[in-house]
Formats: sequence, C-alpha cells, structure tokens
Amino acid sequence: MKKLSTIILLFAIPALLFAGSGKMKEKSCADGRRMYMSEKLNLSDEQAEQMHALGVAHQKKVIPLRADLKLAQIELDELVRAGDSSKKLDAAIKKVNELKGNLNELQVKHRVEVGKILTDEQRAMLNKHHSGRGMKHEMRRPRGGCRKMENMPPPSPPGAGDPAEDSE
Repeated sequence: MKKLSTIILLFAIPALLFAGSGKMKEKSCADGRRMYMSEKLNLSDEQAEQMHALGVAHQKKVIPLRADLKLAQIELDELVRAGDSSKKLDAAIKKVNELKGNLNELQVKHRVEVGKILTDEQRAMLNKHHSGRGMKHEMRRPRGGCRKMENMPPPSPPGAGDPAEDSE
C-alpha cells in the first residue's frame, strides 16, 4: 500500500505542475503577441493601453458569440446526420449564418476602432500586413503551441517546402 501511494504521488505531482503551467503559458503567449504588435507598429504607451482596452472589450463580445456559433454548428451537424426536415435544417443554417454575420460585423467594427487609435503610417503598416501573410499571419499561435516571436522564422513563400525535408 505504501508503494502504491508513492507511485501515485510520483505521477500526480508532475501532472499537477504540468497542468498548471498551461495557463501561465497562454498568458505569456497573449502578452508576447501584444508586445510584438506594439513593437512592430511602434505604438506609444498611450496607444498600447488604448489597444489593450479595445482588445479586452472586443473579446468580451466575441467569446460568447463564438461559443454560440460553435453550439449552433453542432446542432446543425446533428440535424444533417439525423436527416431532419428541411424546416429545422433551414432554421439551423439561418442561425449559423446569422451568428457568423454578427461575428464578422464585430471584427470589422473592432478593426475600424483600432484604426482610429493609430497614426496614418501605423494604419498603413497594419493594412499592409492584413492584406497579405504579414503580421496577421505572424500573430497566430503556431499549431505546436506558443513560440517566442523573436525566434519565429519569416513566413515561407507559398509552395515552398521545408528546407530540412529537402536535404534528406
């Protein structure tokens, strides 16, 4: 019994430490992206504070909408699987499309509000990056988790393979 408790503790302690580190990692990723954007656009302290406040307000609006959209998409999928009537299916499709439209509207309005904080030069830089694979792409969290922005390689041109794969 004593050996069993020891084994359980040996596995439980690292698991608890690992589970707790995820939340800190998420926070540091968000902070890293915010700092990266601030440096890339050369934001003043006042602009950075305004951007932060806008971002928090935007997230408070967007998060519940995304959750509602996810639920509506699940309900739609279930109706499709069940082969349900066209009236229920039409209503579910309408709900998903309405939520997507609401999200899009919030995102566009947020981008306009962000633009009001920026100088003409900063706005031009942000628009340039939004139109291609620039900052918007760089700001996304990589699939493998969070990487420090300064360690991120520049985006590869479309169609370019991984150089490590080519050498094999």
